Amino acid sequence: MPWAATMQVSAHWLRYTTLTFVEREFGYAVARAYAGHAEPTRMDGATYAYVRASLSEVAAALAAFSGEPHPLASNNRWHPSA
Repeated sequence: MPWAATMQVSAHWLRYTTLTFVEREFGYAVARAYAGHAEPTRMDGATYAYVRASLSEVAAALAAFSGEPHPLASNNRWHPSA
């Protein structure tokens, strides 16, 4: 779309922006799971090997980003009307 080209918006930019928001608000483990990245290996370092995000945490991040409640979110504190 012309407006996207003018504003230099790309699929990569949208993904980067979304994952940056999720990481800042919910932490590294949730951002990694939100992105669908593989679980870490021993080569990634000790801390990364132990950090995990639950499905409810990822759902809460999606609810925060979309502004809509998600039934799998552990809480809906991120919903604007909550």
